[in-house]
Amino acid sequence: MTNIETEVAPAGTRAPTLEAPAVTIPAGVDIPDLLERARGRFYKDDNVIGVGVNLKRRDGEVQRDEIALVVYVLQKLPEETLDDDVIVPETFMGLETDVVEPLGADGRDSAANYLFEHYVMHDMSAIDWGRLHELTAREEGPIVEHAVTVQDFGDVCVVEDDGTLVKTTPQGQQYVDFVRGYQLFRTRHGDDYDHVTFFTDSASGMPPQGGASFWSGIYNDVQGIGMGAFNGRATWGTTRLQGFHFLNQGHFPLWRYVVLQEFAHQFAAFARYRDPSTNATMTDHLLGGVLGHWALNLDDEKSPMDYDVNDWVELPNGTFRKVSIPSDQRIYCNLDLYLMGLLGPGEVGEITLLRNVQPVGGSTTDFTATPVRLNIQHIINQEGARIPSVAAAPKYWRQAFIVLTKDIHRVHDLVETVDLLRLRWERDFMEATKLLGRIDTVLDARPGRITPSQIMELTSGGYTNLHRHKVGAYDLQLVNTQFVGSLNPGQTQSWFTFNWPVDWFVVWLLRPTTAGGKIKWDVAIERAGNNTFTYWLTVTNTSGIATNFEGKYAVLR
Repeated sequence: MTNIETEVAPAGTRAPTLEAPAVTIPAGVDIPDLLERARGRFYKDDNVIGVGVNLKRRDGEVQRDEIALVVYVLQKLPEETLDDDVIVPETFMGLETDVVEPLGADGRDSAANYLFEHYVMHDMSAIDWGRLHELTAREEGPIVEHAVTVQDFGDVCVVEDDGTLVKTTPQGQQYVDFVRGYQLFRTRHGDDYDHVTFFTDSASGMPPQGGASFWSGIYNDVQGIGMGAFNGRATWGTTRLQGFHFLNQGHFPLWRYVVLQEFAHQFAAFARYRDPSTNATMTDHLLGGVLGHWALNLDDEKSPMDYDVNDWVELPNGTFRKVSIPSDQRIYCNLDLYLMGLLGPGEVGEITLLRNVQPVGGSTTDFTATPVRLNIQHIINQEGARIPSVAAAPKYWRQAFIVLTKDIHRVHDLVETVDLLRLRWERDFMEATKLLGRIDTVLDARPGRITPSQIMELTSGGYTNLHRHKVGAYDLQLVNTQFVGSLNPGQTQSWFTFNWPVDWFVVWLLRPTTAGGKIKWDVAIERAGNNTFTYWLTVTNTSGIATNFEGKYAVLR
């Protein structure tokens, strides 16, 4: 079984320095617009599978002091074999360009160092997986539907490759078609999830997927977070998915840090701020000015949305000390929580950015710096207010854990480990969001599981400790369909449902789902011997046609 004990970092980790890349994306560049224009220019070539902003490569070597607009391709081809209209120019919209083959020569076979080799994660995240799926489907033709092996092991879904899940590049490297993985998952489950998280059973022969752990966005309509709107749901066949994650087994020792970061990439860290003195657009709080992570010199507390292992502590003498943060201590900072829709702007507080950072003497822990005190209004001045606001933004997300394998009969050890991580993730997320948000990883359409005391807290006073805001329609689900039935004209029948806690006040509503149908009902309640309630619901079809209906409940206390 895979070890899931948490360490500060994998063996051989090199500590990131305080030096940002020497060349950063100009703050005035609208990155979402840049990438959209790049897609319009380079997607004319079916060899192109994505665009992104990342570290430049020269002769296969990563240049840590250069950032480029990267065009990702299935196969690097000699320029003399290409038509002029698909050749990637040396610059695009004022930025240097690069061409990278992420699933081939420029990819990884083993787990990348999550802290130091983060460009690998960006490579995989920048791949347009929906486009890659469509390009492959175009070449292969329609998939012939046949029986597939998809089984649930508790609340982990296991999908066995049916011959369509693993694809091969022109150079012979294999990769996973995640869209196809979701399609196979959907043969057993509905479109009931905000996020899906994939794991590959590499012991069975599944590809290691570039050695990365990453998030890939499918849909965004949130405004004010520095991320443009996008919608790739049609390719995935979903009306709900926001994004998917891939978690590499090599990163299990850093589980909390990794999974917190990949999940929150749906919202952070892309927001710029407006300088209060010069009114200039600023990105010096972002790693490289754009890379979706907080910069090393931003005091982001214990946020997982950076690529360092330190927290800045301001000392009484005005200097600043770096304090190491283990993975298990990672929690979202108030800025993260605002971008996620879990805190209002008035709750974020001060944000400290350090400039002119210099070591004190020969110290590796203590530094002098010029602190810049920012607040959320500086970000709102640049990006606009977050929409939806904290009052309307979801506080609850459903997430499915999916293991992809070539042998469903030998995957049990990995599934057991993933299931432990799944349960741990629900707890980690609540802790990291300071109990403001919840993740539900149950594999079906059931509502979120909460305790009677939490329900009482949510419904007894209007404002709650769980969310610090008024309970609204997007909060934890306290309404659900308990059963469905059907009655012939004039027919009366009774249903019962039992083991309801006595401290819940439950209201029942029955409604016809057949056009022209009409029903009436009454409810009787019995206190059972085990000190729970049983509800008896007697329903009569008062219409002249056979009528289907559903029985719904709401918990008021």
